[in-house]
Amino acid sequence: MPLKNGKGVSIAMIIFQPNKPRRTYYKQHLHEDELPYFIEGQGQAPLAENKTALAICYELSVPEHAENASKDGAEIYIASVAKSVGGVQKAINTLSEIARKYSMTVLMANCIGYCDNFECGGKTSVWNNKGVLAGQLNDRSEGILIIDINTQEVFERTI
Repeated sequence: MPLKNGKGVSIAMIIFQPNKPRRTYYKQHLHEDELPYFIEGQGQAPLAENKTALAICYELSVPEHAENASKDGAEIYIASVAKSVGGVQKAINTLSEIARKYSMTVLMANCIGYCDNFECGGKTSVWNNKGVLAGQLNDRSEGILIIDINTQEVFERTI
């Protein structure tokens, strides 16, 4: 969501956790079509208890983003994206490689249906820390994937 952050407006992810104050992650790497409207955020906002790093859409295609997350000790990498039917496969390939290369559990949340001026491709996915696809929703149904970080077991619920 757009959020004011001192010097302007950034693209942000709000993190809600039980019994904890809200946290905010500001997108650090902007796509060229976002530059006229938004400013880049600074640094990761890792969720310490799970060593989780966050990414917003275009950031997953910036190699330094995942590399820095790994250097900071992240074991989980969560990417929230809005990828088209044609673009989701590239994101899937990139995130699988991130999981394998950095031995991180990786999650991608993508939407379905019409978004902005294109049809979103769905396929919300999770990869284990070896880069193997552990679960994936289809391209038509809303749902949720839950991964047990300790066992790497994935649970799927669709609507």
